[in-house]
Amino acid sequence: MVGTLAGALDRRPIPADAPAMAGAPGDAIDLSAVFGILVRRWWVIALVLALFLGAAYAYVATATRIYSATTRVLLDPRDKQIVGSDLTANQGGGPQPGWIETQVDLVTAFSTLKNVVLAENLIDDPEFGGTGRAGDLDSVVRSLAEHVRAERTADTYVVDVIASSVSPEKAAALSRAVASAFVASSTEAKQNAARQANDLLLRQVDDLRNKAREADERVQRYRAEHGLLQVDGKPVDEQTLTQLNQANVEAKLKADQTAERWRTIDSLARSGSPDFGPAMDGVDSPVLGRLKVELAIVQKQQAELSETLGSRHPKMASLEAEIVRTRALVLQELKSLAAKARIDADLARAQADATGAALAAATRQVGDSSQAGVGLKELEGEATIRRDVYRAFVARAQETGLQENLQVPDVRIVTPAQVPLYPVQPRKSVILALALIGGLGTGVSLALYFGRPRARVARTLPPDAPRAAEPEAADAPAHPAVLAVLPMPAPLLSGAELPAGEAAERLADFTEGAGDALDDLAAALTRSDETDGPVVRIVFGTAAPAAIAAVAVGLAETAARDGTETLLVDVNGGSMNAASALIGREARGILDVELADAPATEIGARLDGTSIVLLPAASAELRRAVATHGARIAETVEDVADGFGHIVVDLGSACPPELFSRLADLADDVLMVVDAAEVGRDDIAELFEELASIVPALRGIVAVRAVPVAVASARAIS
Repeated sequence: MVGTLAGALDRRPIPADAPAMAGAPGDAIDLSAVFGILVRRWWVIALVLALFLGAAYAYVATATRIYSATTRVLLDPRDKQIVGSDLTANQGGGPQPGWIETQVDLVTAFSTLKNVVLAENLIDDPEFGGTGRAGDLDSVVRSLAEHVRAERTADTYVVDVIASSVSPEKAAALSRAVASAFVASSTEAKQNAARQANDLLLRQVDDLRNKAREADERVQRYRAEHGLLQVDGKPVDEQTLTQLNQANVEAKLKADQTAERWRTIDSLARSGSPDFGPAMDGVDSPVLGRLKVELAIVQKQQAELSETLGSRHPKMASLEAEIVRTRALVLQELKSLAAKARIDADLARAQADATGAALAAATRQVGDSSQAGVGLKELEGEATIRRDVYRAFVARAQETGLQENLQVPDVRIVTPAQVPLYPVQPRKSVILALALIGGLGTGVSLALYFGRPRARVARTLPPDAPRAAEPEAADAPAHPAVLAVLPMPAPLLSGAELPAGEAAERLADFTEGAGDALDDLAAALTRSDETDGPVVRIVFGTAAPAAIAAVAVGLAETAARDGTETLLVDVNGGSMNAASALIGREARGILDVELADAPATEIGARLDGTSIVLLPAASAELRRAVATHGARIAETVEDVADGFGHIVVDLGSACPPELFSRLADLADDVLMVVDAAEVGRDDIAELFEELASIVPALRGIVAVRAVPVAVASARAIS
C-alpha cells in the first residue's frame, strides 16, 4: 500500500481555461513512470553530463591559478608602559569600542600598502600594473589592495592577513610583508604620539620653571619686608615665644619652691623648740644633718645612763650640757639657712617676673606679625603648587622621552605565511561538483521533458458517426442528468452473489467491453489540471452493489491507463465488491488496523499490471462497523490523498450519511449509478434533485444496462 502523507487535501477549484500546473500531483508523483522515462532517456542525461564536465575540465585546465597565503597577527589592546611601575595600563577595561575593527582596516590602509610596494619593489611587477615609473605608485598600491585583505577570526584578537598572487612564493612574501608593515606602522604611530607628547611637555617645562622661581622670590621678599625670619623652616618669633613660655613656667615653679623652703626653715628657726622632730627632715643641709645625728647620739646616751645614774651625776650633767650646746648649734644653723633661703626665694621671684615680662613682649610681637603670616602662607602655598607642577612635568617629560625609543607595538606576528601548495582559484573540486550537479539536473530535466507523456484528448465523434456496441436509441434513458449508459454483465446487475473468480471475470468483461464509454464518461468529468490536489471521484447509487463496484473499477482503470497512481477505496457493503472480487474475501481494510490491531502493511494491495492501489474500508467481518467509524475512513482518505493523482471511492448502495457528507466535501465528481430500467422513475428523479441541491459536486447519473454475459464477453473480445 502507498504510505500515508501528513496534511489534508486542498481542494480549491481551478478555472477550466487556466493553464495546467507543472507541479500537479498527477504530473509529479508517478515515480515508476518517471524512473522508466529516465531509463529510456539515459543517453540524454549522459550526453548533458559529459558536456558539463567537459566544460568544467576545460575551464579548470585553462584558468589562471591564484595562490593565497595567510599571516596570522595578534592584536594586544593593552597599553604597555615600559617606563613606570605598571607595565600594562587599562588592563581590566578592555579595548575601546571599534578599536579592533579600526586595526583591521589599517592593515590595508594606503600608507601600509605603500610601504609594502616600496619594500618589495612592486613598482616593477607587471602583475600589479607596475611599469617601473614612479608615477605609477598610486595605481600599483590600489592594485595591491585588490590582492590583500584582512579578516578577523570570530570574536578574537586574531587577524588574518591574506595575500593572493599567481605565484605561491610571491603570495607568501606579500602576506608577510603586509603584516610586517602593519606592525611597523603601529610602532611608528606610538612613537610619533610619544614624540609629540614629549615636545609639548618640554615647551611647558621652561614656563613652569620660571613661574616656580618667581613664586619663591615673592615669598622671600615678603619675609624680608615683614621680618618673618625662619630657622629650620619655622618663624623665629614663634620659636622665641615657645622658649620664653617654657622659661617662665620653670621660673615660676622655682620661685614657688624656694619660697616654700624659706617659709619652712624660718618657721623652725623662730620656734626655738628643743625638739625639732620630723620638721627638719625636709631641710637639705649637710651641717644640719650632722648636728641632728650628734644630738640623737647624745640623747641616746643620756637615756641609757639615766637608768643607772641620777640626774645630779656629773656624767648626766655633762650629757645635758652637750645636748644644750648641740641644740644651740642647730638653731644657729637654721637661722643661717633661713637667711640664705630668703635670698634664693627673692632671686627666683625676680627671675619669674623677668621671664613673664619677656613672654608678654614676645606674645605681643607674635600677635603683631600674625596678619603678615596669613599673606605669607598664601604665597608659600602658591609657590608649593608651582614647584609640584614643575616637578611632575619634568618627570613626565623624562618618561615620554624614554618611551619614544622604548615603544612596544600593539600587534605581533604569531604565524608567518607559508608557501601555499595548492591554488585557491580555480577550485577544481567545487567546479566539478557544480558541473556534476548542474549536468545531472539539466540532463534529468531534458530527459523528462522529451519523454513526458502526451496529454490524452477526449475522443469526440461527429453526430452522424456510427457508434458500435452502443445501446439502441430506443433503449437509452431520457433523463437529462444521464452522463453515460454503460453495458453491464447481467450477473453484476442482478445482485446475485458470485464466486470470487467469476466476479473478477465479470468485472474484466465490463471494463473491457465498456472501455470507450468509460473514456467518454471520464472526459466529461474533472481533469487533473483543474484541481490542485488529486481528482477525487465518489461513486454510489441505487443499482446493485456489484454494478456500482464495476463502475468504480472501470473509472479507476481509465484514470490509471496512462500510469497515473490511482487509489480505489472500497466502502461498498455489498456481498460482491471490488475487494472481494480482486483481492479476496479475507482482504483487510482501514478499520482492521483500528479495531483488530492488524498491521498497516497488510491492508490494501496493488492490482497486478496497473498503477491502482485497492484499499478496502474493512474486512468482511468488520463491514458493519463502517457506519460508526466513517470519520476514520474519511481521515485516512485525506491523509493518503497527496500520494495519488486520482482517487475513486466506491460507496455502494447503502453508504452512511455521515461518511457520504464527509467525502462529498472532498470530492471533485460525485456519480449516481442507477439501473437503466429505473432512470425514468419519479423517486429516482426526486432523489437526484434532492442530492443535487446539497452536493455541488454531483455531476449526474450513470445508467447501467444489463447485457448477457456472452454479449459482454464478445464486446470485451472485440
